[in-house]
Amino acid sequence: MNLLAVEKPARYMGGEMGSIRKDESDLRFALAFPDVYEVGMSHLGLRILYHILNAVDGIAAERVFAPWPDMESQMEAAGSPLTTLESATPLADCHIIGFTLQYELSYTNILNMLRLSGIPLLADERSEPFPLVIGGGPCAYNPEPLAPFFDAFLLGDGEEAVLEIAQAVRLGKRAGYGKAALLERLAAIEGVYVPSFFEPRYLPDGRMAEIAPLKAGMSRVRRRFLADLDTAPYPDAPVVPFMKTIHDRVAVEIARGCTRGCRFCQAGYVYRPVRERSPETILDLVEKSLGATGYDEISLLSLSSGDYSCIAPLLTGLMARYAHDRVAVSLPSLRVGTLTEELITEIKKVRKTGFTLAPEAGSERMRSVINKGISEADLLEGAANVYRAGWRLIKLYFMIGLPGETLDDVLQIPALARRVKDQAKGSGVAGEVNVAVSSFVPKAHTPFQWEPQISREEIRERQGLLRGELKRRKLHFKWQDAPLSFMEGVFARGDRRLAPVLVRAVELGCRFDGWGEHFSPERWHQAFADCGIQAEWYLRRRSLDEVLPWDHLDCGVSREFLLAERERALSESATGDCRHGHCIACGVCDFSVIAPRISPRGTVPPRADAPLAEPLPARVRLRFAKTGAMRFLSHLELITLFTRAVSRAGVPILFSQGFHPHPKFSFATATPVGIESKAEYMDMFVAAECGADEVKRRLNKVLPDGMRILDAELIDVKSPSLSVQMIATHYRITLNEALCKDIARKCELFLAHDSFAIQRIKKGECQTIDLRSETVSLVAAAGSIELVAGRGKPVEYARAITGDEALSMDDLRVEKLDVIFHPTPPHT
Repeated sequence: MNLLAVEKPARYMGGEMGSIRKDESDLRFALAFPDVYEVGMSHLGLRILYHILNAVDGIAAERVFAPWPDMESQMEAAGSPLTTLESATPLADCHIIGFTLQYELSYTNILNMLRLSGIPLLADERSEPFPLVIGGGPCAYNPEPLAPFFDAFLLGDGEEAVLEIAQAVRLGKRAGYGKAALLERLAAIEGVYVPSFFEPRYLPDGRMAEIAPLKAGMSRVRRRFLADLDTAPYPDAPVVPFMKTIHDRVAVEIARGCTRGCRFCQAGYVYRPVRERSPETILDLVEKSLGATGYDEISLLSLSSGDYSCIAPLLTGLMARYAHDRVAVSLPSLRVGTLTEELITEIKKVRKTGFTLAPEAGSERMRSVINKGISEADLLEGAANVYRAGWRLIKLYFMIGLPGETLDDVLQIPALARRVKDQAKGSGVAGEVNVAVSSFVPKAHTPFQWEPQISREEIRERQGLLRGELKRRKLHFKWQDAPLSFMEGVFARGDRRLAPVLVRAVELGCRFDGWGEHFSPERWHQAFADCGIQAEWYLRRRSLDEVLPWDHLDCGVSREFLLAERERALSESATGDCRHGHCIACGVCDFSVIAPRISPRGTVPPRADAPLAEPLPARVRLRFAKTGAMRFLSHLELITLFTRAVSRAGVPILFSQGFHPHPKFSFATATPVGIESKAEYMDMFVAAECGADEVKRRLNKVLPDGMRILDAELIDVKSPSLSVQMIATHYRITLNEALCKDIARKCELFLAHDSFAIQRIKKGECQTIDLRSETVSLVAAAGSIELVAGRGKPVEYARAITGDEALSMDDLRVEKLDVIFHPTPPHT
């Protein structure tokens, strides 16, 4: 594939710091994420499974992501199949493909990835030697729309189960088992659902009559539980992407599960019971992860990080250890009631990483319906504390379309948001509020699984009402498009009859449906029509005695409890938090193996030594090579790579001052993407006790293949910048056979010009560059030209010399051989 022809080559390069390649293995397990690289690489579950599987000899876990349309077009034109990043193994040659089922609107990407791999879409059409296709994640709790395409699904926690699945297939393959026998072995693993072992049957009116088990003793599949999060394996040396990802930081899961019981929240039910990691384990993971990655932010993850029993001492301890290293700490899921002044004070010590609060509903009544458990007073007090601490912007998340919602409840959203903004008065900041509103989608295994979803027209009506009211109150508004919510709702509570719709949608070109610019309501409308499916039927209210498509899948929470919670919602009654000792009898815990695990309060990690005084600065000039796949890195990605590398290598880099400090290094120039180079230069300010040779040694120890420090020397800290000292750059431009014809004469003709001006547009302005006056020397060689020039890109010179204006970097191989500097620093 020609990576220069795609938008972001780093999506497809592989070879990142921390990635693992095993050329020989008994079992090749493709971890497939049905979205682009930067989304998938931010997913914690994928990182955990990659770490666990690759820790076992003989098992190779490799990553694969959905190719963006520009790469898909290239693949189809070349007839190339979808391959893994680590070893470029075609997916069809793997033993297992494990898809992450994170979001209903990624389903077409799953089918498209199979199609691009040459793998039959339907499971019953895949015999040996095709891989087994397995899914896991939140959408596995109702996987029925995908059931005909998958051999198996894993319900629940994967840390232990994924190894059992891998070993079962590994041993089965070794013993010569066929697919039917392998599926029998998988179905015997707790938490594994084999959809071909169940048959849905329907009533004349279209409702479900039953999901009939086809194997004795398999009436229900119970979710898999990880009993102790504290002892579970966790990646402390994750893959570090070259490009910016959605969550570009060290992510540590401090707890799994939630005890709050918000009635709309599927995660709150299917991840029960709450299990916490100890502060000591978290600190150890953070220390190892920072050292292995070079990130400058720690994210403490859980469904409600503020509920973590030791959050205050943990946060204080992290700040004591890492504040002087400019490492920030973020809590992305803070609940309003847990937002104390102490937490805010700790978070702001290094960097204000942003505050997002989720009231979910605008009125007290609706917050009672959903069991949110926060009052308006709680929210306003939290907002006032945030503004007083110096934040300017607060983001608020709400939902519309919740069961029992009235238009008055909707109008309470802008009124409450304005009162939040008003809390900035007297704080010394001009408070801003961004209001994000999503549409409620009923999810399986929640008290609202029987409730209807409002129509697209109703969504648009309420969004229009909010738009006007929020604008009048000078508040910013973001919303989810109604057709996207509609599609999510259809597949969230759908059944196997939707599978042909997915196949037809992919045939019509549906891809990346969760991305607004790619979603096509027209294609989906045609797909439903072609398959004779009325999509709105899936958004209807379900009767309480109706068989639901997911009733044979047991998440641990009993049906009786969900029905009781629904009744409490209708009566606007609260359900308590079992974290405080009162069991609410949801059905999950057996209080033997499966039980809440809470870290003891009062565990305070020791404080680190006080930071040393600011060291004396030294300036190191580095020359480095950027070859092979590294030539596809953009300049911004190169900056990110070195930012991570200096931290991983323990180079005592100095930092800039200001609100967002960054490492003090600078590059001579931004070399265009696609150019190999043996003459990249950068200056780096470090603590004087670390010599140039030591900087070189440390960096070479951590840099990826294709990136190598060639020379390092100390220079005067007051020397002019590299860009000021540069005179010209020496390139070798290798041409194809057709372009090489008469190349010596073409070089002579170019040099005979008194001037050769070209124009380019940069930042909306037209620039003129005289390539001839910038040319220092030009010599034709066998199949190439050697060019020494000042300003101007190699491809621009190649066009000027050959007379071919259509030339692009795809047609050339360009090597940067040297940079010519002033012999002595220019006078200032």
